Amino acid sequence: MKVLVALALIVSTSAILADSVVWTERELRVLQSFNLNNLGPAPYQPSNAYADNKDAAELGKKLFFDKRLSANGEFSCASCHLPEKHFTDGKPRAVGLKATGRNTMSIVGSAHQRWFYWDGRRDSLWSQALIPFEAPEEMGSSRTEVLKQIMTDPQLSQHYRRVFGEFPKGIDSAKLPDHAGPYADKKGKDSWNRLNPMRQRKINSAYANVGKAIAAYERTLEYAPTRFDRYLDELATGKKDSNVLNSEEKSGARLFIDAAKTQCLQCHNGPTFSNGDFHNIGTGNFSGEHLDFGRVFGLQAVLLDEFNCLGPFSDAAKGQCTELRFLKRNAHVPLEGSFKTPSLRNVSETAPYFHDGSKTTLESVIKHYNVPPDRKQVGAHELRKLELSVEEEKQLESFLRTLSD
Repeated sequence: MKVLVALALIVSTSAILADSVVWTERELRVLQSFNLNNLGPAPYQPSNAYADNKDAAELGKKLFFDKRLSANGEFSCASCHLPEKHFTDGKPRAVGLKATGRNTMSIVGSAHQRWFYWDGRRDSLWSQALIPFEAPEEMGSSRTEVLKQIMTDPQLSQHYRRVFGEFPKGIDSAKLPDHAGPYADKKGKDSWNRLNPMRQRKINSAYANVGKAIAAYERTLEYAPTRFDRYLDELATGKKDSNVLNSEEKSGARLFIDAAKTQCLQCHNGPTFSNGDFHNIGTGNFSGEHLDFGRVFGLQAVLLDEFNCLGPFSDAAKGQCTELRFLKRNAHVPLEGSFKTPSLRNVSETAPYFHDGSKTTLESVIKHYNVPPDRKQVGAHELRKLELSVEEEKQLESFLRTLSD
């Protein structure tokens, strides 16, 4: 019996030793830079005075799940951002009233981002939240329809008034056009253009509050600690290693932070595993059905957006809109085909991948980076061939799977 116990201890000890690694001081510092403990609370949002208002968040949650705010009463924000799928939809491209051209990004942790949408065409959560209501392929409604629904619902209208005060004078539900908005269908646009500028501004003011309430709710959707975070926490106590991760996962982590071997850190860094910037990885669509030039047009759109940080419906002082004020105004060729770097947190649970949902598995994503597309076929991009072995590809995938909560 004693011999068997001794053998078991030897086998167990050997397994632990086989899984252990030795990190350099530099590697430990880089690893700890990913620790979720470094993220802190959602940053201050100057353009939304209600960003951290709990009552506004409760209203925003109601609006987020309310299908009556769509044209046919069948879609809500949650139709594409499903809680059980980490607020994605599991589809290559989002589908509302029609199929859209892009993949649904998770909104978990989105309060820590600077730009929104794959091309960054909005500079705040609240301005982003307003687009789907009027997008013909998404919810297909209009800003007056949304407001009329809120104003005629006793609970919603009461909740709105409790947070924002009375609706602007002259836009009560009886006097609002049934369907009017600058981004609605032709009928809705014509109805909007018949309104005088003062009335349009009042409608926009109330409509902006809808976005601010939804944003307040979305700011509550924070990342949860992952197995990788637990591993980092154990290392932070002074341990040289931990068995929270196995040897393959640790090897993948080492590859991930090896700038000479991979390019991961160039875009995926910090506790969100994203630099929040835009990069060209050879996925732009410059011809065909799903034409998409990425950031080059998103940059122009955010500057023109009436709901941006510098716009009349923002709660920020001009000096607080630093991201927008110091944004490069000259759109240039390198921006073509560039898309926002998504967070890698929960990445194994949020397939498909890339802006067009063209990669269905983590394995296919890694292969894309290992052997980038031919520039003669897709145009210029930032990637270089990595020359990873099949075993190293598997190690990277194993590591990425530790990033899901």
